[in-house]
Amino acid sequence: MIIVSSLDHAAAAFKKYAPAYVISVLEKDEPTPPVFDAVREQNHLKVIEDCSRAVDVEDCENRCKKLLALAERWRNDPEPKAPILIHCHKGVARSMAVAYILMCALEQGNCERKIADRLRVAAPHADPNLMLVSEADALMHRDDRMIEAILDLCPSCAAVEKPVVMLPVTA
Repeated sequence: MIIVSSLDHAAAAFKKYAPAYVISVLEKDEPTPPVFDAVREQNHLKVIEDCSRAVDVEDCENRCKKLLALAERWRNDPEPKAPILIHCHKGVARSMAVAYILMCALEQGNCERKIADRLRVAAPHADPNLMLVSEADALMHRDDRMIEAILDLCPSCAAVEKPVVMLPVTA
């Protein structure tokens, strides 16, 4: 299970769902909620800076490599599959891109368009960051299918209807 949250709801989601993995997508000076100190260091990925404004493509590619490595660790974790919690400031663009990337990485045999559709159904406000999706698409050799699936989604809802979104994964 992947859980996506805004920063304002991340601590409550962490307490409610007890994730084993956390991905914090933060601005440079934005602190992570203290509740995440309970997560093992190697299971808490902090993606710093706003990827939508990243100038250095290599930086964004490195972030995507770390995301994919975390997905692989989660897939191979012998413990029962505790959820992955992803949060960014609003829970709309960067965290939804990360959720989509993880879903595509974990569900390698599933169609990118179907995964994007599931994301939109669960979160009508989702507007995944295309820079992150583009870098992950290239790293996973998806031949722009991930990008096309996001671009083909109907427009996102302007209002965040669900501050915490649950996304089942068939890994």
